Amino acid sequence: MKDHWDRFILSFKDIRKSPLRLAALIILAIVIFSVLIALIVIFTPKGTFEVECIQCGGRDGNLVIISGTQASFDVVVKVTDANNTAVENATVKIAGGDETASAKTDVGGMAVIHVNATIEQGEQSAFLKVIVGKSGFKKYVGANFIVVARE
Repeated sequence: MKDHWDRFILSFKDIRKSPLRLAALIILAIVIFSVLIALIVIFTPKGTFEVECIQCGGRDGNLVIISGTQASFDVVVKVTDANNTAVENATVKIAGGDETASAKTDVGGMAVIHVNATIEQGEQSAFLKVIVGKSGFKKYVGANFIVVARE
């Protein structure tokens, strides 16, 4: 261990004697710092989603009315960015039912997801959440996105 420390001290003294080595180390440190900053900028999500439930089970809005305890229905979701531009190829997941169902948005920012939901015995309603993700965007999670109610 002492041998490593001695070599480090000796190397540091050599750098102080040679301004060219010191300049090279400073330039290397600047390059590494610049690369790290660039990576942070590149991989930081920039966009945000606006997510709207267009239709559930053939009805406009986010309410599904069922008789019984189980239902199977389609959900139409529209995904746009902060500028109200459709977001293509975003993954839209509906969770909270019997399973997690997902689909990708099309050119118009629309996704149709087939959902199976169950209302527990003794309950009058259930809530499903939506999760939307795409590279370059902040993940969107909306709790109580769909309301499944018993007649």
